[in-house]
Amino acid sequence: MRNSRNFFERAEEERRWLQDNTWCDACGEADLGMSSPTEYEEAGVIFVEGACRRCGQIVRSEITTKDAG
Repeated sequence: MRNSRNFFERAEEERRWLQDNTWCDACGEADLGMSSPTEYEEAGVIFVEGACRRCGQIVRSEITTKDAG
């Protein structure tokens, strides 16, 4: 089940980083960026999804966190 999350609750710097560091399968290139980001959780995994800034196709990134220890 897909549960919506609020992407805009993240710090501005983190949002910018997530929107800029992407991979577009259609373009076959990294870091083209995404527009209209939405965040959701599915099966315990958090994703941010939006449109590639170059071609408009859907790009999706899994959000992971690293433990400090």
